[in-house]
Parts: sequence; C-alpha cells; structure tokens
Amino acid sequence: MFRFTETSPFNYVDYFVRAVQFLAKYKWIFCYNNTKFIRSGVLEELPQQWIADLNAVSNEEFNQIPLGFIKEFLYPHPQDTWCDSFREFLLQVTQLQVQYDQHDNVPHKDNRQKPARKGINAKKAYEIDNLCSFIESVQCRANTTLYVDFGSGLGYLSELIHERCGANVLGIEANPALVQTCNNRLQVHKTKAVQYCHHFITEDSYDFIEQERNIRFGTHQHLPAAVVGLHACADLSITAINCFLRCEWVKSLTIMPCCYHRMVPRDETVPNEFLNFPLSQELRALLREDGKRGIICRSFLRLGCQQTSARWKERTVEQHLQHGRIMFRRGLIDAVLEQDESVRVGKLNVVPAVTTVDNMLEQFKLLKEFDNVSHETRWTEQHRERLSALLEKYGTEGPKLAEYVECLQTCLQSICENVILLDRMCYLETVAQQTGLQVRRNLVRLRDDGLSPRCFIVYASKGR
Repeated sequence: MFRFTETSPFNYVDYFVRAVQFLAKYKWIFCYNNTKFIRSGVLEELPQQWIADLNAVSNEEFNQIPLGFIKEFLYPHPQDTWCDSFREFLLQVTQLQVQYDQHDNVPHKDNRQKPARKGINAKKAYEIDNLCSFIESVQCRANTTLYVDFGSGLGYLSELIHERCGANVLGIEANPALVQTCNNRLQVHKTKAVQYCHHFITEDSYDFIEQERNIRFGTHQHLPAAVVGLHACADLSITAINCFLRCEWVKSLTIMPCCYHRMVPRDETVPNEFLNFPLSQELRALLREDGKRGIICRSFLRLGCQQTSARWKERTVEQHLQHGRIMFRRGLIDAVLEQDESVRVGKLNVVPAVTTVDNMLEQFKLLKEFDNVSHETRWTEQHRERLSALLEKYGTEGPKLAEYVECLQTCLQSICENVILLDRMCYLETVAQQTGLQVRRNLVRLRDDGLSPRCFIVYASKGR
C-alpha cells in the first residue's frame, strides 16, 4: 500500500508503472460501456475458476471483496481457498491502494442549530459542511480574506464560507438562472460580502476573474485570494489548478473534483483522447507503450467517479439479485441491437425473477434512426432469435455473472480514481517546480465516502 501525505514526497512514477501494468492486464473488466458487457464478450473473459470461487462465498464475504477480503488457505480444507489467479488479482488490488489523510469535520464554534437550507439533501449537506470545515482549517495558512468559488451553483458553499470564515466571497457560475436565484436571496440578506457573477470559466478567464475581484472588492485587491470549488466537474478542476499555478493573486486552492467522465475530448474525431488527461508527462509516457494505450477511455473515467466500495458493502442478497437482473437485461438488449438502433427503457415495478424474450421486449421499446430522428418501431423476428440464443447460452446464470463483473469493477474503482487524481497532483508539483513556485499540496479524503462518492479534496497553497 502507498501513502500520500502533505509533508512527504510521493513516488508518482512507481505508482503509475504498477497501476498501468495492472490495469492493462485487467482492462477487460472496465474498458466498455456497462450496457455493452455482453456485446463486448466480458462474460467469456471471466475465468471459470473465478466464477467457481465467487459461487462459493457467502453474501457477507461477497460484500467484503472490494474492501480487501481474500479467502486464505484453510487447513485441513485446502479446497475451500480461492484459485491462485483470483487471489493474485485481489492482492494486487490491495497493494495499489493509497492511504490518504482524512478530514474529520470539526464542529463550528457557532453551535446554534440553524434550519437546513431548503432543497439540500443529506449527501450535499455533508459535502458542503465538510468542505467548508476543511477550508476553515487551512484558512490561517494563506491569510485569506477573499474566496473565489468556481461553479458556485446555488451559493450554499459561498455563503457558508462567509458565515464561518468572515471573508468576502465571489461566486462564479455558468448558469444564469442560478446566479439570479443567488442574487435574489442576497437582496433579502442585504449583504455585499458575498457576490455572484455569471460567467463560464475557461483557461482564458483568469484576467476576467481578477478584474471582477478588483471591481467588486477593491479594498482587498492587494490581499491574497483563494480559489475553492465544491463540484469542480470534469475539466473545471484542472482549470482551477492552472489558475492557482499561473495567477499570482491566488494563494491557495481547495476543490472537490467530480464527473471525470465528462472531460472534453482532445479531438471529436479521435475517441478516448482527452484534453486534460493525462496531464503529467510521467503518466503520458507510460500510456504510449504497446498494450497500454487502451486503458484510458471514457469508461475508465466513469469508473473512477462511480460508487466506492463503501456503498457496496451494505447490499443484501436480494439487492445483489435485483441489480444483477437489471444489468443483465440491459446487456442483453444492447447485444441484439443494430448500429442505427437504440431502446427506450420502460419502468418495471418488479424486475422479473426469470428473464424471457417476451418480458424483455415488453419492457424495452425499439427505436430506429431515420434522418437523425429516432422513431419507435417493432421488434423483428431476428431480434427475437438473437435474444433467445443469448438466453439459452447464459441461462439463469446471467444475472449472477453480471453482478460478479460489477464486483470486479468495484475492486478497481479506487485504483482508477487514484491514477486520475495522482496524475493531477504530479502535474501540479512538476509545473510548480519548473516555475520556481514553492507549494504545499495534499489529497484529503472525507471519512464517509459511503454517503458521498465525491470524497476527495485537492488542496494546495503557495509558500512564502
């Protein structure tokens, strides 16, 4: 297991070499859209010995596999242990875990109970409160009196920072309706300490942001500012990192990245090449090697931001069965479609325990594209024959195998996310070193990633 801390150097190359080699070997588990796992032949790639081992585990053991459970040799019943290849896979998963510092939310000094803001669910409230708590904990280092909130949304983080840190906040949001909602709320509170600006942030926005900062908070233009962001979606977190690296007025950065799979492609005509991933020369060089190019794809990025193993561990037997049936049915229907065909998924009150051709074609409505418009049409006899052949091939085992694939993907989720985030930190350190910038940096994990899969905070501050 690796360790990432604020004060210790991290061997990025060592981690990337091991992770890329491992992911290249097991890319059959994740390098496809999840609905295409049957079409992509994933069930044929799943080793029969692994299937036998998974068939023999209890539900409690099955839930613990993505958390590091490995069935060891048990004397005098060696037949009860797992096959060598499955154990080796899981051992490598454990070895590629990274231990990060954790942030424990410190209750604010103002312990008065305030009513919850309307429209915030428990997950979002947890994220806002913890990110603001972390910002409070590092505020004194950067002597910050102004925060710039990238992608401020409905302004909940911006206003909480002002309440708790006593600082001015400039929220920048691309959605004009959200900016108007925030401004309407500010008129009620009659404060100018928090202000909102409608703007879509890009790499060309840094001068505009500084100008807005000076116009709106002119008395603070010579004081340090901090960039923060709760949902630094897709490329926005990289834009924030570059703002920190390039702009003298930005003294610290605290963001919570998400939605890696929405990153912008480098070229629309070239699949699976992205403008901002990989960022580091170290990872980029490794991925040029034969057999490793196919690792980086949108499915890899999507897996990196999917549910963590913390959510997997609570599933009941019925929940596994239900999820496996849903996944199997989606894979089946995708496998019989032609290139110009798609489906509209009908809702079911209860997913049938037994999948048949008839209940499949009743749930999914066939759409065919004519002149760039999808029209509903009838299923053909050829569709029925293909479905029937697949059902005969996989029988009643299909849903169970689908859930096994999901289990293996959950094992890999943290490794994919590690590669994505460590690539960004490696890039940040390298650019800082090249430009003579002294920085402190850290990747901090929130404790309850079962409540929020958006569980990492990227933090960096400039030295004196």
